Amino acid sequence: MDIKKMLEERDRFDDYVDHCKLETPEEVARLFKEYTYLIWDKKLVGRIYDFYTDDIVINREGGERVVGVDKVFAQTLSFMAAFPNLKFEFLDIFAEGNPEDGYKFGQSLYYVGENTGYSQFGEPSGKSLSTEEDYCLGLCECLVKKINGRWKIVEEWLVRSGDALQE
Repeated sequence: MDIKKMLEERDRFDDYVDHCKLETPEEVARLFKEYTYLIWDKKLVGRIYDFYTDDIVINREGGERVVGVDKVFAQTLSFMAAFPNLKFEFLDIFAEGNPEDGYKFGQSLYYVGENTGYSQFGEPSGKSLSTEEDYCLGLCECLVKKINGRWKIVEEWLVRSGDALQE
């Protein structure tokens, strides 16, 4: 894909993310798939601040809790550093709720990429997150509410299979 097409694609996603009304659960599912794409594929990590509340709570496997958007930002950068070619392959994404009370959305995906960077996981191992025999799966559920006129994730539950992250 040439640079012009890449920028047009990014701009299409950016436009939807910025102007989506979130009037239906289907719009919520599409929004967060496209938002994920902007952050992880297009490396627009600063968009995290557009969609997480300042006091976001992310509940992780093993009882870990990440509190605050700055920590979410830092952990995202660290994961990107470890797996710079990381891609998300969505298996399913769905939402339920309404514009008045907010929405919950869930997504299942697997990660594709190699550990070629230094990070909290240690030195680069070159190990692939997913292989044909073994996928690094991620399951995520988010609570989305309108805060000061903007839709924001206020709480998230995230589980990631960890075998590929070790060694």
